Amino acid sequence: MTYVWIGLLMVLSYFLGSIPSGLIIGKVFKNIDIRQHGSKNTGATNAIRVLGFKYGVWAFVFDMAKGAMVIFIVFLLGPQFYIVSDFDINIASVYGMMAVLGHVWPIYINFKGGKAVATSAGMIFAIEPFVAITVIIIFFLVFFFVRIVSLSSTIAAISALLYFIFRTFVEIGRPNFNQATRIMDLVIVVILATIIFIRHRANYKRLALGTEYKFARKKKKDA
Repeated sequence: MTYVWIGLLMVLSYFLGSIPSGLIIGKVFKNIDIRQHGSKNTGATNAIRVLGFKYGVWAFVFDMAKGAMVIFIVFLLGPQFYIVSDFDINIASVYGMMAVLGHVWPIYINFKGGKAVATSAGMIFAIEPFVAITVIIIFFLVFFFVRIVSLSSTIAAISALLYFIFRTFVEIGRPNFNQATRIMDLVIVVILATIIFIRHRANYKRLALGTEYKFARKKKKDA
């Protein structure tokens, strides 16, 4: 019966991940369909670009929360909902992956969603909070200098991927090292990083051409 609940929680994570935060915020507060503007996707970056930081940042917050929500729920429900098999595999990251899949391919809006960055960050935050904070700091440091979200997102994704590779292979043999869980987490992070790279293909082409969208720096008002 527990496995039935695990399956239902995975479905719940997908459906929660499918909620198009940026689209809803744009419709409710500014009567704008962000799918008709900017990059025409429903992710947080386009929400900030179209709606402005004041509204768009909430799309980032909610998109990130989608990746962590069900993980936090199962942590509260008990280990029987995230520790499975004779190898004590912790499947918490699978719930997060389902939310990311929902965000990228949302059932509510014809499977056309965002680019997986914020929701993936939410998943990592739920299982490795300090790593997620470090990756977010890397994102904002890169963005501060280049002002290009796609490049900042890619470098942040690579940073997270390198960490999970390092953790998986360096910690082998240490006490309390759960190899099955570590390998599974690495595989999931590889999948999410691959989705992020694929979803940014058009951005990479524009970067090569020098036409990628660049957020302008705010000019100081005259005294």
